[in-house]
Parts: sequence; C-alpha cells; structure tokens
Amino acid sequence: MAGILMTDPGFGRGQTLGVTQADQGTSVTGTQKAFTDSDPRTNNAGKWLSNRSVTCIAVRNTSGGALLPGEAVKFKATAILDEVDGKAASAAAGTLVGIVDEYLPATGVADKDVFWVVVSGPTAIETAASPAAGAGLTVTAGKAAAADPAKPAEVIGVAIATKVGTKVRALVGAKSEHSA
Repeated sequence: MAGILMTDPGFGRGQTLGVTQADQGTSVTGTQKAFTDSDPRTNNAGKWLSNRSVTCIAVRNTSGGALLPGEAVKFKATAILDEVDGKAASAAAGTLVGIVDEYLPATGVADKDVFWVVVSGPTAIETAASPAAGAGLTVTAGKAAAADPAKPAEVIGVAIATKVGTKVRALVGAKSEHSA
C-alpha cells in the first residue's frame, strides 16, 4: 500500500503531543487522521454529535503564543504541511485555513506544541456573529463570520446549528474535501 502514511500519532482529540521544542514531534506533524464526530472529554464520553468523519492534521503551533480551541488558524506558507503560524486574518483566496481542535483545554495549545487542526467535517468555531443554520461562513480575525455570497472562494464552511455561547457548529472543508 505505497503512499499511505501508516502511523498513529498516539494522541487524541482534546489533547496535544505535549512537546516544547521545535525539533520534537517532527515524525508526527503532517499526519492526517479521521475521527468520528464525538466529544472525547470524560464529562461527555459517548456523546455522538453526528455520523460524520472529522478529518484532522497534526500540526505544530509556531505562532509565538497559545492558540485557543475553535480558533481559525492559517497554515504557515513556508511549512504548509506541518505548521500553523497564527490566527487566520481572513479566508482570502489562497489562504489555507483550519480550526483548532475545539476539545482542547481553555488554555489552548502552547507555542511549539503539536495538536490537531480540523480541515474537514463538523467542528465548533469561535464567532462574534450569530449565523443562522445553513449560512455560509468565512473568517475574520480568527473567528467565523458571515460569508459574502459574491466571494465563494472565501467560504470555509456552513453553519449547521445556531450559535451556542461563543461558538457555532459548522461543516468545514465542504468545497475542498468530502465532508458534505
């Protein structure tokens, strides 16, 4: 089965690899893994949210600070397969965006640590807006915002529920992946 990455990074959603140096975890970054859309936290164990796959990539945080659960982040241009280097300012054409694993602790992922970023499937995204279910979403300053129908290249997903607290459940990666 040539071409298939046959590794399991050994950490799940809601966790990080726990590394503190840029040269640690390099054999893990870039790994793609599909998880079921369920809440892995012990206080919600067994809570299935949908029968959809959530595709994630293990990436290193090289932003210089913590990235928080549900933030929209951009892949680093010079290490596009392995690193994210901060919040996504927008979803302009050519910007690759992922969502920080929403199940991480509130403190998020520390600089240089490795974590899961969601690239396709259902996830919860931070938002200051109140999008209706079915509304297209884009990114502004690391948060979901209403998409402009005239700019379909900037759509990162679709709201699948109304906002709860500071997050909206969304289906991301539908235009570039197989999540729909």
